[in-house]
Amino acid sequence: MNAQSPTGVVIAAGGLGTRVAGWSPFLPKELRPIGGRPGLLHVLEETAATGAEHAVVVHHPYYAPLIDWTRQAVAPGALARYQELARQPVSGQPPTERMRVDFIAQHGRYADITSALNGAEHLRTGDICLVFADNVDPAHAALSHLITAASPRTPAILAAPFNVHAAASHGVIICTGTGPVRTMARLVEKPDPAHAAQLAADHGPDNLRLLLGRMRLTPGLLHYLSAVARHTVAEPRLSLALAAYARRHRVDVITNDRPMVDLGAPEPWEADRLPTLR
Repeated sequence: MNAQSPTGVVIAAGGLGTRVAGWSPFLPKELRPIGGRPGLLHVLEETAATGAEHAVVVHHPYYAPLIDWTRQAVAPGALARYQELARQPVSGQPPTERMRVDFIAQHGRYADITSALNGAEHLRTGDICLVFADNVDPAHAALSHLITAASPRTPAILAAPFNVHAAASHGVIICTGTGPVRTMARLVEKPDPAHAAQLAADHGPDNLRLLLGRMRLTPGLLHYLSAVARHTVAEPRLSLALAAYARRHRVDVITNDRPMVDLGAPEPWEADRLPTLR
């Protein structure tokens, strides 16, 4: 891992997949296959590609029995054992086996900020990276890009170029500055199409970005998030807390042009037929 990188990564998998509620009660959305392999495995391989020494997966307690199997499947030597049982040629050591991976059940209020704090408490290190497990980069490069591009010892978030049609499912970041690394000024959470179009007219599309599921959290930001979680009556939202933090502190915005896969989004045939829990 390079000099700017944290030694620990928190993988947030604490959601219940309510947008795909037709099948998510039976399988964590993080295990939904991408290219024939579970999305979570792609996320672990992306994490390992940074040289991370330690990762913790924070999962929803509902899925604990399936997590026991997942823990076994990604343990050191697990692939070789499977290949021997299946009478297949035994391949080399997967990159994930060179990284310690812990699994812990989310505890506290149901919220993405809770997963971040649970994982940080477990790792007990300085800077950490936060990866949302339902947001998959099949190229396994997004986290490395964030780490390499961000300024040292500065909170940073990964973001996609602005797209007015995708804004309704993302936080829209209003940026300042120029060049590949911008600064977060404020955030509008999932604006409707009319609001998104107005943001583009007011600020210019090049000054807008769509929030993605990769962040670097510093000790100062983690302390702020902890205070927000303690004092917020409603469900604390990480994106909104981050936007509030950015009003007084620098937060880098790193643009990612590679496509990402949302494991919690319904397939087109599911969207109109399957019920959604709210």
